[in-house]
Amino acid sequence: MGTSKSIPMVSQPRDKIVVVTGANTGVGYETAKFIAMMGAHVVLACRSEEKARDAMRRMNEEFQTEKQLRADNVIPDDELDIEFMKLDLASLKSTKAFIDNFKAKHKKLNLLICNAGIYSSHQVTTEDNFDLTYQVNYLSHFLIVAHLLPTMKVSGNDCRIILVSGEAHKKAKGFDPDYAAGKIPHNYDGYRMFAKTKLYQIMQMYSIDKVIEKTSIEICCVHPGSLVNTKFWEEDDSCSFCCWKCCRTCLCQVKAPHAGAATSIYAAITPDLEGISRAYYTQSKSAPRWPSSDSRSEDMQTYLFESTKELLKSYLTSEILRELELTPKITKTEH
Repeated sequence: MGTSKSIPMVSQPRDKIVVVTGANTGVGYETAKFIAMMGAHVVLACRSEEKARDAMRRMNEEFQTEKQLRADNVIPDDELDIEFMKLDLASLKSTKAFIDNFKAKHKKLNLLICNAGIYSSHQVTTEDNFDLTYQVNYLSHFLIVAHLLPTMKVSGNDCRIILVSGEAHKKAKGFDPDYAAGKIPHNYDGYRMFAKTKLYQIMQMYSIDKVIEKTSIEICCVHPGSLVNTKFWEEDDSCSFCCWKCCRTCLCQVKAPHAGAATSIYAAITPDLEGISRAYYTQSKSAPRWPSSDSRSEDMQTYLFESTKELLKSYLTSEILRELELTPKITKTEH
């Protein structure tokens, strides 16, 4: 196997607490595994305990291989310091339960990687009456970030939030205020809705960055690349999507999950990136790039931010709402 050269391997403090959503498969699996191999305590926030436990078993098996290969900065422990916590992003009740359980068990959080995502070729409505793609990819992650910000603020220096977005955000075809406000579209286009949620994640990055001004928290977005051997790759069997997959494969424009995880890991643990916020990374060990012009519209960012808070008002206390008050951006490095 061997550690990919694109994945930075940096020793992590043993008391570092990391949360990775959707860590039982794909990019999330590789991200959680490698960060744990560097020494951090990693929480696998997943819907299925059975799948998460199986993922943890496989992580430890692959960890033994990495130790035998004497990969740089891999801890010498017998097992990885990893744990499972239940999180179903399709349910706001489950998402809030995860938040409460995490805060009851852990008094700090150094790194939050909002990795979990879904793509659906057809419209599915959640128990909260939102589009499934919208809720899983964006809304529930917003709730997690909102509630865990106070914990991160007291967790020491160089705390980071990583939102796994993607170049798909450029295919959103403009800003849709109705979908942004949680309304289910009449004419459902699975890929377009997926692209819109990726756009909202980048817009969320800009808004949250204003909230965390003068703190030791940074937030950024990453593009993992077009991925093979993931649920996204297998979900849509339509003719157009199959043609897209064939073209990407023939042009060598697809990545295995471990390669896709490299960018998330780079943004999450590279020491040189401390203090750099609201950056959008598309490659490991590369400079950030500009996201779309729509994502950088402050008016649209504010509309989305305020609409989201209104949708989640039953789950946001007055204290959390005060934490989410927007302030002008004045000092951190811009990208």
